[in-house]
Amino acid sequence: MIDRGGRILSRTFEQPYQERRSATSLLAQLAGASPGQATTLRGGQATFVLTTSDAIAAVGHRVTLSVRVTPGPKMHVYAPGQKGYIPIALTLTPDAAFRTHAIRLPASTTYHYKPLNETVQVYSAPFTIAQDITIALTPDMRERAARGEVLTIAGEIEYQACDDTVCYRPETIPVEWKVTLSPIVRG
Repeated sequence: MIDRGGRILSRTFEQPYQERRSATSLLAQLAGASPGQATTLRGGQATFVLTTSDAIAAVGHRVTLSVRVTPGPKMHVYAPGQKGYIPIALTLTPDAAFRTHAIRLPASTTYHYKPLNETVQVYSAPFTIAQDITIALTPDMRERAARGEVLTIAGEIEYQACDDTVCYRPETIPVEWKVTLSPIVRG
């Protein structure tokens, strides 16, 4: 990817050659969000907007699943790695139909809770969790793609939210994305 001034912003190298990011997945990676159809889920202390970079994808395509997390007013959720609390986590249900890649999250912020003299890593403003998957290049998936089947990617988000006075019970929210499978088009 290059900017308007011709400077290289990022490069992507993919092996094997049959597995490729879609153009919309690349754009989602740069923008930090996916442009697809949105599904909004409401938890007790946060709102989650689910999108996918591709509504239609071929076997071998790498697709970006996004969760835009908005903590409630004056709330924060804990960042991955934070000890003593339940950090936010997206976990996909294992499925032979796809392979997961590393989750991407923005940098967290530091929050100091004066009554306990405790410093923690949190998200208190809206942020996006991005999870890439690659659709499997198996004979079964090729057959499913030839039939135009819909692949359902399921999982859950777990988190704990607090405000300046209360830490709320941890919540687990089921999540799901749907991608219509398409055969590989050879040009």
